[in-house]
Amino acid sequence: MRKVIALLMVLSTWLGAHGQDLTNIRLLYKDATQSKEQAEAFYEPLKDVTQTDKPVLVAYKGSGLMLLARYEKLADRGPKIKEAAQWIEQAVADDPDNAEIRLIRLSVQEHLPRFLKYNQHIEEDRQFVKQALPSLNDEGLKAMIHGYFEEFSKE
Repeated sequence: MRKVIALLMVLSTWLGAHGQDLTNIRLLYKDATQSKEQAEAFYEPLKDVTQTDKPVLVAYKGSGLMLLARYEKLADRGPKIKEAAQWIEQAVADDPDNAEIRLIRLSVQEHLPRFLKYNQHIEEDRQFVKQALPSLNDEGLKAMIHGYFEEFSKE
């Protein structure tokens, strides 16, 4: 019985921390473009995420890899950007109806140079996120979406 109680306590702590982690990751994401240090701080809690984790974390890891790629030597950026895009696309494939994942992909694609050719879903994702917004129950995510469209979107 003690083992069951201990397991439940660990599980509830992990689940509570996970929700807090996502809130923290969202906050770090907003400022991650400001400097290499902020990009690294954003990526730090995501470095151990695997492609079998929650798709939203997979997408954030991909965006973190993308942000870090900008600080690589020019010759090393291409493979890093390709890897980052694969993480993001895996997340979209695993959970295509997730507005947060689609917002992550939108934010990455809107701000990458066009010559990198990772921009094919901008309009689709913009429309998807806007249409999903009224039905979202997560107030933090709603605020993030509104903030993105007001501050960062190139629309």
